[in-house]
Amino acid sequence: MKKHEKKKQEKKRFNIKFIPIIIAAMLIIISTFFYENIGLMGNLILLAVIIGIIPYAFFSYFEYKKVKTMEEQLPIFLLDLSEAQKIGMTLPEALKQVSKTDYGKLTEEINKINYQLSWGVPTQEAMNNFALRLKKSKLIGRVVRIINEAYSSGGDIARTMEATASDITSIKEAERERRSVTYQHMLIMYAIFYIFIGIVIALSQTLIPLMELDIQAGIAGDIMSFRDPCDICINNPELFCINCSIFSVVCQMFGIETSCYYYALFLLMVLIQGIFSGLVAGQIGEGSVTAGLKHSSIMTISGFSVLLFLLKAGVI
Repeated sequence: MKKHEKKKQEKKRFNIKFIPIIIAAMLIIISTFFYENIGLMGNLILLAVIIGIIPYAFFSYFEYKKVKTMEEQLPIFLLDLSEAQKIGMTLPEALKQVSKTDYGKLTEEINKINYQLSWGVPTQEAMNNFALRLKKSKLIGRVVRIINEAYSSGGDIARTMEATASDITSIKEAERERRSVTYQHMLIMYAIFYIFIGIVIALSQTLIPLMELDIQAGIAGDIMSFRDPCDICINNPELFCINCSIFSVVCQMFGIETSCYYYALFLLMVLIQGIFSGLVAGQIGEGSVTAGLKHSSIMTISGFSVLLFLLKAGVI
């Protein structure tokens, strides 16, 4: 009964992860019915992208943090196992004993190992299932292989676990030192992004009015005057005009009527800069692109929202 309930819970958790993606796919299908209204269709697709990507990104990040928290508790778990075996317990008995201890988020997984052992599952298979459930952690996978090798060869498992715990502690200390050093670099990535936002706002307040004035006055004729680069793409099906079609859709989505090319360009530049700056910040600060999804979401949403708010408020 317990086994059935555990499988049901894991299946439910698996389905919840993909619910936003399913909703996003439905919204994209619904948007095709509004193909005559490009602005509405574009907004539905944008909403679908947000619903499909943002929750999945944060779910992946929380899953990543959960695994990292478990890895932090792993040395304590291994040392307790070692101490239990030193007083004469076998590995299955030691696992049963330590399952009564609180190891934070790792406790649930240890209890699963204990449940499987009580159902008659072989120790090595239960440990392999543990590694399989946490397959995103290469560290846990290596530890399980070491334990299984020591268990099957009849070696000194207690000493092996002590040495493994010591190695993991050293690795985690090195990671913490690296994070403390790279944290400043991650903050620099945020500073660069928001400086970029400031530059875009400055360009919008100075360059675009100058271009509009030049176009109206016709200063210096056609050679020196500023023109909308998409003017030549009106009713032009050439390949290089695809970007102008994209900019046109963006303007219709957000109700931009003047200087469409430049405002749409700035909005998309902020979007692209936010996504990739966030991924780089995650890789630098936490050593994981998955962690970068959190930074990408923060940068993209904040930067895009600020620019769109200022645009709608008439500041730029």
